[in-house]
Amino acid sequence: MTQADYDRASQEYYNEQLAISAGLITRVLRWWRTLSYRAVQSDSDALWETYRDMVSDARDRSYSTGSDFHNRARELADHTSTFKGGPRDAAAESRQAATSFFVQTAPVTRAIQQGRLDDPEFLAELDDAMTRAGTNLARDGGRLAEQGGRDALADARDNDGDVIGYYRKTDPDPCGFCAMLASRGLVYTDSRNASRASRTWVDEQDPEQYHPDCHCQTLPLFRGVAMPAEDRRRAKEYEQAWENTEGSGADQLKNFRDRIDADRRARRVNA
Repeated sequence: MTQADYDRASQEYYNEQLAISAGLITRVLRWWRTLSYRAVQSDSDALWETYRDMVSDARDRSYSTGSDFHNRARELADHTSTFKGGPRDAAAESRQAATSFFVQTAPVTRAIQQGRLDDPEFLAELDDAMTRAGTNLARDGGRLAEQGGRDALADARDNDGDVIGYYRKTDPDPCGFCAMLASRGLVYTDSRNASRASRTWVDEQDPEQYHPDCHCQTLPLFRGVAMPAEDRRRAKEYEQAWENTEGSGADQLKNFRDRIDADRRARRVNA
């Protein structure tokens, strides 16, 4: 095993999760464009089941990808055995998909009751409501899909005694919230690596937090494997930015996020 092997495996895993999420978003958008607002009103049960099945398929692939990556990381750290995760909560996953569907489509159902279907202006507003619902539903689906891999890694991290710690892998230009979480760097597990100094963080800095459209992953580490150099460089950069941010507690957190987000917006405007 070489460090380069682990670096490559972690990036490939991240890219695969991006592809699974993007693929589901595209699939949901294409499906939604075939529907009418009348179908949303009259066939919501059948539509939500179709949505649930699409999300479930992508989430299954994401979960398998997460499990495969965890065991690949174990192998690269010279662990010969394979970790097998615990049972998934299929009912909870189904409820999450149902919540997503009915929350995002509710504005369409409400809008239908607020105008006349022979009014061109009202129909244009209804079209806008349908478009927004489809976009939000697709984004939600992408988030739920990636949660499969995150769940697999969280389960493995909690139950695989060979895991010594974890770190948050972000995209190349994260928002202030994700940069703050990544600034923690490598977080060691006390009971499995007592010789290392572990840090204590307040609840809002728990690394297992993901906002809409977030593609971060929290990846495991084993003895003999270090954080990839690029992830380590970013974590150090964000840690230094944190240390140079004025204030303390919630004020420091707000100032840090505002600064990172402002710099990010400026880069995108000038790109």
